[in-house]
Amino acid sequence: MTVSNTLPRPEIPFSGLVAFVATARLGNISRAADELALTQSAVSQRILKLEAHVGQRLFIRQGHGVRLTGAGELLLSTARDTLDRLQAGIDRIEPYRNRASLLLACPPDFAHGWLMPRLHALRALHPAMEVWLMADRELSDIDRIDVDLIVSRRPLRRTDIDCRPWLSDESVLVCGPRTAQRLAAKAWPRLLEHAPVLLLESEPEWSGLLAQPALKKLKLSRAATIQDERLLLDAVRHEAGIARVSSLLADQALRSGEVVQLAQAPATPRAGLWLMRSTLTPRTPLVTVAHDWLQAQGPAGALS
Repeated sequence: MTVSNTLPRPEIPFSGLVAFVATARLGNISRAADELALTQSAVSQRILKLEAHVGQRLFIRQGHGVRLTGAGELLLSTARDTLDRLQAGIDRIEPYRNRASLLLACPPDFAHGWLMPRLHALRALHPAMEVWLMADRELSDIDRIDVDLIVSRRPLRRTDIDCRPWLSDESVLVCGPRTAQRLAAKAWPRLLEHAPVLLLESEPEWSGLLAQPALKKLKLSRAATIQDERLLLDAVRHEAGIARVSSLLADQALRSGEVVQLAQAPATPRAGLWLMRSTLTPRTPLVTVAHDWLQAQGPAGALS
């Protein structure tokens, strides 16, 4: 007959892990005590309890400090990663403590060109509003992440998501004001021979535009290939040449006259933006207020 060990495993001494990681990082129990606002004796006791839990010595005293044992080095990599992930999780739920917070996920080019100049108007809906802007990635879900509203070029078509077409976008040819003056009388596409061409790394041929037979014959001066479209727009602002960018990214720069759209050049459609929120009861009434305000900012384009 097989007898299983049903005794509960002792709980991991979490406070000991915190003291252990701080001491390992600082190499000194006294410094760790100062950082953790504890006495040196309290830190030592916590480390002793952790050592008793793992059954191994974790530190060796060395001069006025300590150094890790082999077992301590193995535990440190795991403990440090665990505490970092835990802190990241705590930071992630921080907005939920503020009922006036709004968590908005959106593409970086939209945030940079369209949203930033209007952020003050969004906050004016509620003076205490704190906007948490997540613009580092496109999101594929809305019920497994901490987010109130999503702006994306990819619609999430699910019954629990309110997904609406919102803003249209297109690629437009832009340049600085001085370059635009020089090119005002030049016809398309010959104007491309009279100013340096700026390219996006992910679109080395302007999405095939420069590969067209009529354009392949032109003698182009390729000034730079840039990885980030926002840096590409900055290069245009500094009169570095002609670039093809998102109209939403260039929105504020076009309105302010920092860059000029070359009317002679054809614009080409880009994937538009969709505005999305959960159909469940919102975390805060501000979600509905902000959603309705965004929806009213412009008519939806012909998205499919």
